[in-house]
Amino acid sequence: MAKVVCYGAIAPAGMAVLAERSDVRTETVLPGDGAARLGAALAEADAVIVRYYPFGRDVVAAAPRLKVVCRYGVGYDNIDVAALTERGIPLATVGDVNAVTVAEHALYLMLAVAKTGPLLDHATRAGGFVASREALATTELWRKTLLVVGFGRIGRRVAARAKAFEMAVLVNDPYLDDAALAGCERVRDLAAALPRADFVTLHVPANAETRHLIAAPQLGLMKPTAVLINTARGSIVDEAALSEALGEARLGGAGLDVYAEEPPQPTNPLFGSARTVLTPHCAGLTRECANRMAEVCARTALAALAGRLDPALIVNQEALARGS
Repeated sequence: MAKVVCYGAIAPAGMAVLAERSDVRTETVLPGDGAARLGAALAEADAVIVRYYPFGRDVVAAAPRLKVVCRYGVGYDNIDVAALTERGIPLATVGDVNAVTVAEHALYLMLAVAKTGPLLDHATRAGGFVASREALATTELWRKTLLVVGFGRIGRRVAARAKAFEMAVLVNDPYLDDAALAGCERVRDLAAALPRADFVTLHVPANAETRHLIAAPQLGLMKPTAVLINTARGSIVDEAALSEALGEARLGGAGLDVYAEEPPQPTNPLFGSARTVLTPHCAGLTRECANRMAEVCARTALAALAGRLDPALIVNQEALARGS
């Protein structure tokens, strides 16, 4: 009998798909269960569905029967892809099922920063109704310029939603097919695009090429009123440089869902800035999206056991050839 291990709890829709199969055993292991419990589960695992917990070379080695790893999301910086590829084990993501959800969250952060939402909420509750109303501290998205860095599944949806606000949309993506611009303006040089933008939103993967893609030099090119949005990965932004720019009023604000260290420490200087709106890496975790991701992971795991993986979901395509 085949075994699917969920390393971290997945939403009910995924568990329901797995429960339909009488020939498949399912076990959920949480990080708090300890290394011994995880090791025992992995020793029998044919497929693993993993959330955001570390899945390094040692974990891969502990699973001799492993045929597929399904990432409950699209980012996979917590997984040792090279170790999987060496053994011919494909790594699958959930494709575009969370793209709408993350795009909505990016727009929420843009609006929350532009409208100083959390500050106005607090002021209204704390007796500052008149003073906060007359402060004229908010701004509009209308006719502002948005720079979308990374024009994949999520970036394209953010751009479409920004156009509904009648924003001008610039796009920076070295891998972009011009046919996919959808009426946006392509700017190949990031340094040339940053000074034009009122809002900058990041939608690139975390890798060596994108580490600190936005650091002190790039922040220095941005308008002092500009807003930075990051729903991608924390490593893409130099947090120390961002905190300094916000503290010195060289940047209008930032909306962040991701951090260099997660959970972030309470001493993170970004916590003390009134110019930030912060959320706990939850952009893709609506009730609806959690169920969609769980269902895709479950069906992908079962497809791998049957030898019918969808290549479009596979990160390390070379593993397919090596494992065949």
